[in-house]
Amino acid sequence: MAGDSISQREITRRQLLAGGAGVVGGLIIGGVAGSALAPKSSTGTASGSRGSVKVVGIFPTGGSIASDGKEMANGVKMAVDEINGRGGLVGYHLDYVEIDDKDSSTDQITTAFNRAVSVEKADVIFSGYHLASGPEFDIVANAGALYYNVNTQIAWVQRYKGNPSKYWGIFQCDPTESWYGQGFAYWVDGALNAGLLNSRVKTCSIISGKSAYGTVIATGFETQIKQLGWSVLTNDGVSEGAVPDWGPVLSKVKQARPTVLFTSDFSPADDAAMAKAWAASPTKTLVYQQYGPSVPEYLNLAGPAANGIVWATVLGLLPDKIGNDFRSRYQTKFGAQPGWANAGGCYDEVNVWAAAVAMSGDPKNYKAVAKATESVIWRGTTGSISFVDHTGVQFPAQTADASIGQPHIIVQIQDGVQKVVSPTPFTSGTFVLPTWMR
Repeated sequence: MAGDSISQREITRRQLLAGGAGVVGGLIIGGVAGSALAPKSSTGTASGSRGSVKVVGIFPTGGSIASDGKEMANGVKMAVDEINGRGGLVGYHLDYVEIDDKDSSTDQITTAFNRAVSVEKADVIFSGYHLASGPEFDIVANAGALYYNVNTQIAWVQRYKGNPSKYWGIFQCDPTESWYGQGFAYWVDGALNAGLLNSRVKTCSIISGKSAYGTVIATGFETQIKQLGWSVLTNDGVSEGAVPDWGPVLSKVKQARPTVLFTSDFSPADDAAMAKAWAASPTKTLVYQQYGPSVPEYLNLAGPAANGIVWATVLGLLPDKIGNDFRSRYQTKFGAQPGWANAGGCYDEVNVWAAAVAMSGDPKNYKAVAKATESVIWRGTTGSISFVDHTGVQFPAQTADASIGQPHIIVQIQDGVQKVVSPTPFTSGTFVLPTWMR
């Protein structure tokens, strides 16, 4: 924890996660805590005295999304190291193994997760997201293992609700992508009505990513924005990670001259290239990009062309004390600042699991840990994580209660700096009309 001294609050948290004495049913509120957590027994044990827990992380660190994969891996490693540094978890040392699923193709995901359950015999598995997400769920479920991720997929909710007794041990520790489109539609409609866009014309263009993820987001935006009285002037699609030239698709938008351009290509490299192509000859159109600008490489690639761009994530590393303390520790540990999503999100998911272990008292009793996870409310770096259908809850649309939801943050890049402009009370700046719209 960043700070001048270790407060009694932090000591309590250390004792809790190490299984120390003196923690009996207390309300744990601190650097990353926010739930009524306590081990079943108040009897303390030394670090590792009860044995070890096999923790496996699976991330795409060697493929096309390696920059984001490294963020995921660093977040998990940091959480594991901090828990071990506090003396372990209810008397257990965490033995950590990391697996690279490279481009996270179907075959690579299958190989990695089979290794995790059959060779490593993981007590718990952590990951961020996988491009071909799908095969991992049955592998984990059939092995009766625990798995925590931030896949951000409505498809997971549908899978879980279809067979909760099979997928009892899997938790998606963030809201689904279905909130992106409708959330931004409400925000931009409000911005226009408030006179912030220098336009009263409710027109937009859409460029959708062709993946299931990108399609869900774009479709959600289109549905909601039309209900708010907007007209869609153009609607095109691109294959994420494989856009050789933005010129043709952007030329249609520039000819239509909408008030807003909504895109759902999540690739940082694609988004940076699009920002440059747009900046070369912009029209008076607000540009929204989805997720890509959250990854550090985006600003490096886009440079000044990023200024004025608006983007969003439902897994946002918040610019508050908890988030900034995390940023400071991350910088010290890894020599660089974290991005705005997966480093914090993956760090949080480890602590969600650790809180559930502390509640259940035994990391080897997987069903008890899963049951405890269902009732965890963990105030992490990305907001307050609680679960509905084994999935995180979005604030402010899904819940108006910020104490149980993760904020869908809307961010604008201003002079190379990321400024959160919505929702309150998590903002770090206010929206500024891009220079090309003035």
